[in-house]
Amino acid sequence: MTGRKWLGALTLLATLISSSSYASGPLVESRALGMVMMRTPSAVMINGAPAISGTTVFPGDVLQTRDASTAVVRLRSGASLAMSENSEVALDWADPAAGTERMSLHRGAINLNNPRPQAEWVTVPGASVLVQGEGAFPAICRLAAVGQSSAVINDRGRVEIRGSGAPVILPRGQSATLEAGRPQAGGQEAGAVTAEIPRGNVKRNGQTTPIPLKLNDNVYFMDVVRTETLGRVRIQLKDGSTLNIGARSEMTITKHEAQSRQTEIELAAGKLRSKVEKLDATNGQKFEIKTPTAVIGVVGTEFIVESDNHKDKRKRKTLVWCLEGSVNVRNLDAAIVGVVVLHAGEFTSISFGQPPAAATSVPPSAMQMQVSQTDATGVSGAGGMGSMGTVANVGAMGAGAVGAATAGVAMSRANSATNLLNQAGSTLNSATSNSNNANSNANSALNSANSANQAAGNAIGTLTGLNQELVSPTYPCGCH
Repeated sequence: MTGRKWLGALTLLATLISSSSYASGPLVESRALGMVMMRTPSAVMINGAPAISGTTVFPGDVLQTRDASTAVVRLRSGASLAMSENSEVALDWADPAAGTERMSLHRGAINLNNPRPQAEWVTVPGASVLVQGEGAFPAICRLAAVGQSSAVINDRGRVEIRGSGAPVILPRGQSATLEAGRPQAGGQEAGAVTAEIPRGNVKRNGQTTPIPLKLNDNVYFMDVVRTETLGRVRIQLKDGSTLNIGARSEMTITKHEAQSRQTEIELAAGKLRSKVEKLDATNGQKFEIKTPTAVIGVVGTEFIVESDNHKDKRKRKTLVWCLEGSVNVRNLDAAIVGVVVLHAGEFTSISFGQPPAAATSVPPSAMQMQVSQTDATGVSGAGGMGSMGTVANVGAMGAGAVGAATAGVAMSRANSATNLLNQAGSTLNSATSNSNNANSNANSALNSANSANQAAGNAIGTLTGLNQELVSPTYPCGCH
């Protein structure tokens, strides 16, 4: 073989081996999170540079879509992330041991599909959203971010929002808008006002001036209902149960899933009368009220709870009356043993650090007096008292004063985030379709890579034979 032919053979070998390594290397890189698929070349920017379909992505990469462009990120965990146009997502880190990834949505809209029970985390302005599959069913969650506002829609699976305040489970088919991590009105509706004396107000994030709370107005989960002297409010929950809130009370609906019939309420102070629709405890249905000293659970009954939230926690006490059915009462501290079951016409009290007192009978006249103190349909002279009832979002408690104009901007941004989610729906579906096509192309590319590997193997065999002939003494060198 001449020198030119020998050099050409070596070049071919180097090229084939390099191509094979490039085709297979990124897919098995231990730190790789997955690959990005797109229909239009350079439709996605990775770390500010145009990318091609099939590009591997790593922790720390920032992905951006352009106008009229979409993309899907196939993660190693099995989850997939569809990005709408003009969106930006940062792939923060991965935990191989737990099989989870964490990403941040800076702007735009995404659709996260997670088929596994291991959590995928998405950070939005002011909050983190946990998305998990349930059993054989994948979780599908849509998220959008506009400025400091964001919106979340749970299409399927388990979705938990962890922002300011207690974590919130977002039921399937429900949505929530957030401003700096706090759920806003327009999110999960818990019920509506069916009676109030006198006219109430609603105070939510970023507002210094309460908004009037009128008859038929919606009340949302994590809203704190507060009444002052002579203030009364009745709320009809989505599952048909009713809450009658007495004067000088403060109550929060922390959970209300009408379909699964699971309700949790916190009564910080004051008096609350609840009439609960019949529940099936064997199917996990429950209605539970917590006070600073007690937990009250029922399966379908009418009862009254009064919470004395004394400044000195050692002096706090909860009073419970059962009007119909039965009520289970225990101390808030699970380490304090003792449960009292109340039946119609019975009463108990729970002091701080103590089990419930033994049930005692209450005269009908005393029971009627308790009922009248939570009646929101008619109080003599109440009409001249002005606006006594207020509703405040839990996130607004203790928050700094922000002008009403700022609040309007905040709600506008939250609405923009919700609109963005709705507008992105068809685009994300298109992105998923494009991803499937891209995935097919990726499979074809992988087959081509395998063919390249086979060709490389054949070339190596050929070159090995050439080497043996070159060193063979019988090989004609062409010297003569």
